[in-house]
Amino acid sequence: MSTKFLLLVTTEDDLAEEVCRLAAVAGCELRRINDPDDAGEQWRWAPLVLLDEAALTACSAKGLPRRPGVVVIGTKPPPGFWRAAFEAGAEQAIELPDDETRLVDLLSETRETPAPRSGRVLAVTGGCGGAGASVLATATALTVARRGDRCMLLDCDPLGGGLDLAVGAETTAGLRWSGLTVSGGRVAASALHEALPERTIGSGALTLLSCDREGAGTGMTPPSVRAVLDAGRRAGETVVCDLPRFHEEATSVVLQQADLTIVVVPAEVRACAAAARLVAGIRDRAGPIQAVVRGPAPGGLKVADVARAVGIDVLTAMRPQAGLPAVMDRAGLCSGRAAVRGPLARTAHELLAALDSADADTAIPEASSAPVGAP
Repeated sequence: MSTKFLLLVTTEDDLAEEVCRLAAVAGCELRRINDPDDAGEQWRWAPLVLLDEAALTACSAKGLPRRPGVVVIGTKPPPGFWRAAFEAGAEQAIELPDDETRLVDLLSETRETPAPRSGRVLAVTGGCGGAGASVLATATALTVARRGDRCMLLDCDPLGGGLDLAVGAETTAGLRWSGLTVSGGRVAASALHEALPERTIGSGALTLLSCDREGAGTGMTPPSVRAVLDAGRRAGETVVCDLPRFHEEATSVVLQQADLTIVVVPAEVRACAAAARLVAGIRDRAGPIQAVVRGPAPGGLKVADVARAVGIDVLTAMRPQAGLPAVMDRAGLCSGRAAVRGPLARTAHELLAALDSADADTAIPEASSAPVGAP
């Protein structure tokens, strides 16, 4: 048995009216009762139970079992009441009207359907300029959505031109990084879905947080990046981050939290040298790092050569895809089949398989001795 209703136990009409108003702001359904005796099974199954001071005292006196998700709400609580509330089993205490924003955030979080597993964070960066990391990150995010899941695509490269162009969402309404105000703490994924550009892809959805092109500032700070990543994880979503090659404090947060970091390396000698330097600079800040080698290989470099030169394992090699630049220029990856079929789509599926795999060793093929792009 389960319910989507939140439970409010109070005899104070003014307090009930105020809490119901805030629940409406958060988009939550609230069920009010006056007496804890009337709670019944709702005491066990409600995602969140809100109590006033008298109701908490009555619950303790009646011997109702302790449960998580109990929040005490008061307007002018007497001295020492909050300590007594916590001792009685309350997890949080909210004082209105001072804590209105915190209560709305708390209510909003309950709208997020529990996921069968926690969310994942995938970081994609180029080993050199023009490696194609943004295209691969976008294709991977679209693949997540096409398989029926929710995905957040974060553009963390303020000089990359904006991933909204890569998706074909440059005219879609919604906030970009410069308009997102997150000073720290928690933000609900549901709030991000409503505020940011979002596209329905198949049976899934893609939420995009892009950088601006108008010079309005990046808006990315360590607290804001951390809050967005945490929101995606709590909601069980896949968060795909397109990272620049030069990392500052905000993008270092992504490296620290990523379950897997992918470095896209063209199969060229100079690109390998640049990627080796990048990997050396992020190795101490990142978790698992693997390479995607992008063909063609003009000089006949093999996958094993690239792995040895860059100093990390190669997840897969990606052959060239004809017509991809034209698709990107016309209307982004959502407009054609480039992200559905061909080398780009296959590579995106391999990245997600590696991300989903509990055993990293099973996701890393043996480095090939064939030239990159060879049949």
